[in-house]
Amino acid sequence: MEMATPAVGVEPIACAQSSSDRRERLQRVFRKTGDALYRFIVIRVHDDRHAADELLQQTCHEAARHRRMPRDDTECEAWLRGIARNLIRRHWRRMKKRSSQVRIEDAAVSRRLVEDMESQPPPPDALIRDESARQLMLAVTSLRAADQRLVLAFYFDGRSQTDIAEELGLSVKSVETRLYRVRHRLRAILRNIERT
Repeated sequence: MEMATPAVGVEPIACAQSSSDRRERLQRVFRKTGDALYRFIVIRVHDDRHAADELLQQTCHEAARHRRMPRDDTECEAWLRGIARNLIRRHWRRMKKRSSQVRIEDAAVSRRLVEDMESQPPPPDALIRDESARQLMLAVTSLRAADQRLVLAFYFDGRSQTDIAEELGLSVKSVETRLYRVRHRLRAILRNIERT
């Protein structure tokens, strides 16, 4: 599985339906965390970008409809992820219903799939790597936006701690400490995924 780090410019249309103060606040939080929220959604809908785009808009719409928002931006980020998580569950329930009610039959496609499976069976270790990659991305996208950016920059983009420190205006030691803490959070998240 390709470890894509989708980026999205989030200026949610649905946010325009709330009061100007709430709209500005939601837009500020989305500017800071929109990419992380999109990654959170896209990995949970198995890289279906169309579904992820719709779910991101629905998340903003739901957030704009709520009367109360958390006061702190960090709490607001977790609150938005909770809204997205509920919408993702609803999406999968709808998909299960649809797949059981709608028959999709195409003999040519079916034949081609069977031929591909018989001529090129996927090696078991590739499946294990794919599953491991998916679990890792589930854990990474569960992190706060700032922590996600740090992990993606260091581990996925291969940037040095010095480069990251310069970009963030921090010391290299601070970046090292933050990476250490993020790794502990990732382990905890992975253990939790393993239990459930």
